[in-house]
Amino acid sequence: MPESVPTPTRYDGLLAALPASVAGGVAAGWLSTLSTVAGLGVGGLAAAVLVAVSLFAVPPE
Repeated sequence: MPESVPTPTRYDGLLAALPASVAGGVAAGWLSTLSTVAGLGVGGLAAAVLVAVSLFAVPPE
């Protein structure tokens, strides 16, 4: 009997969004006139905002 696939939660989405925002910032810095460090900083700031929202605005149950 095949096992069922678990349904992803919002925490799974958060874990996927954190490195995606940092990688997106680096890619934006690499492909634009911004420096790569500035892109990394913007992506890291976006990841920090995601963590803050998930911890304080919508706390875990």
